[in-house]
Amino acid sequence: MTAPAAPAVPVVPAAPAERVALRIRVTGVVQGVGFRPFVHRLAARHGLGGGVRNGSGDVRIDVEGPPAEVQAFLRALVAEAPPLARIEHLAAEPVPVAGVATFAIHPSEDESDRRQPVSPDVALCPACEAELFDPANRRYRYPFITCTDCGPRFTVIEAMPYDRERTSMRVFPQCADCLREYRTPGDRRYHSESNSCPACGPRVWLEAPESGTGGTGPGARTGDEAIASAARLLRAGLIIAVRGLGGFHLAVDATDEAAVRRLRRRKEREAKPLAVMVRTLEDARAIAQLTPAEETLLTSRERPIVLVRRRPDAMLAPSVAPGLDTVGLMLAYTPLHHLLLEAADRPLVMTSGNRSEEPIATANAEARARLADIADAFLLHDREIV
Repeated sequence: MTAPAAPAVPVVPAAPAERVALRIRVTGVVQGVGFRPFVHRLAARHGLGGGVRNGSGDVRIDVEGPPAEVQAFLRALVAEAPPLARIEHLAAEPVPVAGVATFAIHPSEDESDRRQPVSPDVALCPACEAELFDPANRRYRYPFITCTDCGPRFTVIEAMPYDRERTSMRVFPQCADCLREYRTPGDRRYHSESNSCPACGPRVWLEAPESGTGGTGPGARTGDEAIASAARLLRAGLIIAVRGLGGFHLAVDATDEAAVRRLRRRKEREAKPLAVMVRTLEDARAIAQLTPAEETLLTSRERPIVLVRRRPDAMLAPSVAPGLDTVGLMLAYTPLHHLLLEAADRPLVMTSGNRSEEPIATANAEARARLADIADAFLLHDREIV
């Protein structure tokens, strides 16, 4: 499969004037991918004035400056677009020069009759992963760390254009530190609509019989303590319902044959293979004989389940994939999964949070009701899945 061709770059009209101005419309997957901060940085680099805003069906840019710099801006707009962006069409038309010297990100425009492609959820990026495990970072071990290059998009967006007030993150007002990042050009979290931290963002908690909550709400175990407790339960052979990005997983120790069999019995999934999640590529190599192509797929930002050849000495329960020499393997793609796998220190079965043939549970109350006779405990969070 070949990548789509890059859109043609408009040519700046020849003009004897010292400055020209263009109105640019960009369509494609250009919201929720850090496109406006990218445009702002690009305009600053070329010394251009104007502004950028989200529309319901596109991104709109007004730009003015020396003709050569405007032309260079247009070329870079296509050639250097953020990795998550997909520009399908770019159009530009001359407009009168307004004498604007600075560049700004303007409020979005909502047009109910237009449609806009929505960015998919994206796996944790290397920069956020480094911060997640850095004791000196203020987001150390924060299970909802994200930036403009990674994190939830599709599963938090309620409407376009993409702004925080039209996502399930709107109930988490940013603290002063997060707001400073959000408003600082050049910061990786500049206009990151899912930006948050332990002081102002979503939280995670564990509901288990021993917590005394009876499955009715958050117990004493929250944050890192909740994740550590969930890992201990997994190592003890229990089944945990884990709320992820787009719904629930049912997790169990993939090296524990009795636990895997118990999951199959409760989930009513007799023989179909179960997917296994590990944290790192090194962990994956301990389980499977990986080709370079498989390693590329496993580490891609989509983090798909890849069918790989199982190593004969892999410490996996036979019931994970009965009678097969292959296993469906995936790498952790959310900070919560990274933290849970690190604490459990073993591969985990991560299968859909449902009984066979039923839809996957997404809401906390729904999971408590539908998965109560499958899961022994629930690792929950309060960022709603849209």
